[in-house]
Amino acid sequence: MSLREILRRILKATIMGLLWFLLLYVLPALLLSEFAGEVFPGYTQLFSTFAIVIVFFVVVGVLLAGTIFQHIFNVGKALVFMGFFIYALNGGFVAFDVEMVHVEADLRVFLAMLLAIDFLGLAKSLLQAVDFLSRKAEGQLVI
Repeated sequence: MSLREILRRILKATIMGLLWFLLLYVLPALLLSEFAGEVFPGYTQLFSTFAIVIVFFVVVGVLLAGTIFQHIFNVGKALVFMGFFIYALNGGFVAFDVEMVHVEADLRVFLAMLLAIDFLGLAKSLLQAVDFLSRKAEGQLVI
């Protein structure tokens, strides 16, 4: 890989990272007032953590495109998102207080759907890694 290609990937990763940061953190922070932080304590920390994780995996994915490490990080991304969703949704039971009202929600079905989607992403990443390695072993892959 030439220096020009490396610099192009770094520039592309930087631009993609900034765009995703603006889309997932800055724009929603401007649209959602501080009301959401009052209703859902810990919301801002989870929200910023989610944005950081997404931006990290976008940047790493762009930098490592066309290598086996891209697929390894895609598998890691699926596993991290599974853990994040379980933690963020408190295992499927969410409770919060709005003024004098205590609200509890059973989101286990929603969590199961999120995890099913993440399992599909995990399976896709594993199959892509196997395909990448088999094409490389057969000599069909040009890097």
